[in-house]
Amino acid sequence: MSGEAAQRRLAAILAADVAGYTRLMEADEEGTLAALKACLSEVMFPRVAEHGGRVVKTTGDGLLVEYPSVLQAVRSAVAIQGDLAARNAEAPASTRMAFRIGVNLGDIILEGDDIFGDGVNVAARMEALAEPGGIAVSAAVEAQVRNRLDVAFVDIGRKRVKNVAEPIQVFRVVPAAQAQRRRPGIRMLRRLGRPRFLVLAGVVVALAAAASWPSLERRLGPAVGVASKASLSFPLPDEPSVAVLPFAALGDASQGGELGDSVTDNVIAALAKVPGLFVIARESSAAYRQGSGDAVRAAEELGVRYVLEGSVQASADRVRTTARLVDALSGHLVWSERYDNEMSDVFALQDDIALHVVTALQIELTEGELARVRQRGTHNLEAWLLVTQSLDAYMRFTRADNERARQLAEKAVALDPSYPEGYIRLARCYLTDFQTGWAADREAALLKSVENVQQALALAPDYPDAFVILGAIHLFLRRHDQAIAFAEKAVALSPSHSLAKASLAMILNYSGEPARAVEAVRAAMRLSPHYPDWFAGELGRAQFLLGHYDEAIEALRERLKLNPASGEGQILLAAAYAAAGHAAEAQQPLQEFLAAHPGYTLTQYAAGEYYRDDADLGRVLDALRKAGMPD
Repeated sequence: MSGEAAQRRLAAILAADVAGYTRLMEADEEGTLAALKACLSEVMFPRVAEHGGRVVKTTGDGLLVEYPSVLQAVRSAVAIQGDLAARNAEAPASTRMAFRIGVNLGDIILEGDDIFGDGVNVAARMEALAEPGGIAVSAAVEAQVRNRLDVAFVDIGRKRVKNVAEPIQVFRVVPAAQAQRRRPGIRMLRRLGRPRFLVLAGVVVALAAAASWPSLERRLGPAVGVASKASLSFPLPDEPSVAVLPFAALGDASQGGELGDSVTDNVIAALAKVPGLFVIARESSAAYRQGSGDAVRAAEELGVRYVLEGSVQASADRVRTTARLVDALSGHLVWSERYDNEMSDVFALQDDIALHVVTALQIELTEGELARVRQRGTHNLEAWLLVTQSLDAYMRFTRADNERARQLAEKAVALDPSYPEGYIRLARCYLTDFQTGWAADREAALLKSVENVQQALALAPDYPDAFVILGAIHLFLRRHDQAIAFAEKAVALSPSHSLAKASLAMILNYSGEPARAVEAVRAAMRLSPHYPDWFAGELGRAQFLLGHYDEAIEALRERLKLNPASGEGQILLAAAYAAAGHAAEAQQPLQEFLAAHPGYTLTQYAAGEYYRDDADLGRVLDALRKAGMPD
């Protein structure tokens, strides 16, 4: 276009690509290419033409389309995803493809048959923000087609994206029926069917007998205060969101403190297993202990609508527990209850509280879910508390504390051999001994970890934490595909499990999929806003592998702010600085690491890494060599 004015016009742009395409190609290159060509020729190209679109270009697994109107673009996107969903339902699992689609209305520049400009750039960013099998659109699109199609637009907030100066308002396109709020009553009972109707009927009878249970239609007046939606630190999730604050210890804190923490942890664990519910992780909600926060502040800072809070008062043989669920945005009490149990019966509390919360939020509990939740518990108070103490010791992550955590877990298993969480604790400790080299016999430690995971799964076949550990074990054995599969299964079993999503991110990083790792670790951070330092570390590793060195530096500096002694954080930050051309800045983190680990070399570092692709490891090593780490 030399010597000519650029041709510009307003256009509707659709961008699409295949979610997990790299992984599919690695598993079956020929089959994936055949499936992609079939999806393009049999679904996407015909639907594009039907709605007046023009395919600008295809790029590998990607597609860029221009439409004369935004209404035609969204209609085409909805039709494409509907056809693909039907196709996937009938296709073998190995040939299924989930496309992500983004639609934008904006200014474009024409050059021959190709198009450029902000309109195209934003459409590509929408596509990256869409879920597999889903559609994401900009605010300009939503404004044009609102109420003109049989779909709903769910506001997922303003998102900062690459190469766009200001945050973009993003909407997710969903079927109109999906966006309607579920309501209790005959329609819900019909969906449940007779077996689940009987379960629900029993729940209703039990609730009617409780004097403190309020009708969902008759809220009990203002609670402590009202949270401001404008003050929320994060956009509200599409699904009902809840934070469980630590249950306060009343009376003798020495008796009630650990019990309160255990009740809190188990309620969070029970709720996290429920599909359709967004649950803040324990690491973040633990910051709001008695005297340090309230429901309103917690809701605003954690970005949730509902807050569950309570108290525990223990005596020699009895425990009194109170719990209440608050809608922080309306300031009303949704549900409250008081329990007075013998100490030996306290273990049913977490399931009972979780069931009431789920019912109050009108979330359908799938048949058998409550049984699975109870299956994972214990009826031995001492075993339960030993597991809690084991977790606290383990999280300090020193050699002595890891040994202490292992001893506590062994005592828990001895007291209750049917308690799967005891075996999970043991498996983690042995795996840490293997990973860090703390074990005198690393192979024996790894075998012990595997044995304990298998024992946990024998007791609870769908225990998500067991699959998290199996994912890590296979990663350390460099079986990357199996590691991804186990980590994805853990996430599927417990969608609100922040550790599972962060572990998946770690495995994806080492498996050559840093873009997916960014998505996974950011989801983990959202579930746990007060996340541990290694979450930021995996975000930094992913950004480094993507070549986004400034973003990597930002994330890794945050890791060191959270944990200044993180050796891995120091190494990767030095590498990111060096790769970005900031050799002087790389010196501080590298020298701090070498001062704590005299004589450490690149050879030692490489021996402890688990990258599938030698080129990824090579990029890190080259950067560290530039920073000055000796070979």
